[in-house]
Amino acid sequence: MARRTFQMIDLIEIYVHWYAGRSQAQIADSLGLDRKTVRKYLGPVVAEALVPVGRR
Repeated sequence: MARRTFQMIDLIEIYVHWYAGRSQAQIADSLGLDRKTVRKYLGPVVAEALVPVGRR
């Protein structure tokens, strides 16, 4: 499997979807990414115990 290069705009899209309260599976499906990729980039956010607006 080939590696994909991410640009900052791609990462922002992940965070916008997460902030809107979508699950990692929904984000992956919406952006055409693997769930593991989404988990990788949301990992630091989750590790800091940050939560999206809809889940407070």
